[in-house]
Amino acid sequence: MSELISQNLENNICTQPEHLTNLKTAYDYLNRLSFTINGTCNKTVELLAGDAVCLLGDSRMINLMLTKIAIHSLLPKKYGGFSRNSKVFILDAGNCTDVYQFVDFMKQYGLDTKKTLRKIMVSRVFTVYQLTHFLKYELSKAIREYKSNMVIIPDLLSMFIQEPDINIGEVEFLLTEITEALKEIPVNNKVLLISSISLDDKLCQSVLTLGNKVFGIFNKCIEVDKNKTNDKFEVLIQGKQGIEYVTVKKYMSLSSQDILTVTRR
Repeated sequence: MSELISQNLENNICTQPEHLTNLKTAYDYLNRLSFTINGTCNKTVELLAGDAVCLLGDSRMINLMLTKIAIHSLLPKKYGGFSRNSKVFILDAGNCTDVYQFVDFMKQYGLDTKKTLRKIMVSRVFTVYQLTHFLKYELSKAIREYKSNMVIIPDLLSMFIQEPDINIGEVEFLLTEITEALKEIPVNNKVLLISSISLDDKLCQSVLTLGNKVFGIFNKCIEVDKNKTNDKFEVLIQGKQGIEYVTVKKYMSLSSQDILTVTRR
């Protein structure tokens, strides 16, 4: 089935680790969009164990956000992370894990790169069947084995686009299985689950309709829409109240550089 890559993501990477003494708080260090992992300081998006969060929109931007959130969670608790022993498990459903972007954020946060890279485990799946199997039968075991605090699943539906010949009945069955598995992961394992759905490629209507069923399990949502006239993005942050999503915050003009940069103040 899936090839579990127990890679520490450190091959061929030379770094000069900085010291956390340069840090103020995680909130101060993030630019215009901030993520608070443990909910102890001022926040834009509060992300807690047991939450299920979905990022929707431009693939580059949402993957940058996923990467930044992952590194943020590995900060010590007093700086807004989970704890000194936090670990992240990535189930890469879209072959989009950017090793070097992880390293760049670690350097900016002043983290020891080699030690921090060892806290990130990656499993890649290559078909919708492997994805479904891993979510149902392997992910909970991997979370317990590696003592992960956060699970990230980038580009959750991308492989359904890449397998256009799959019939709609099979799509419906697999997405139902995926939905049921995702419901259980955050609560049963007490982890923060974050996934993303790229809207760069047009999903066929049948997959989009069924994808909405999957989307319904998330209690928080971050939508990223590209401005048609420039390189800026509108970011809409929503939280679920009952069955409806309510806007928490809106950023009208956010660039990829805003996400890429950890501003020191």
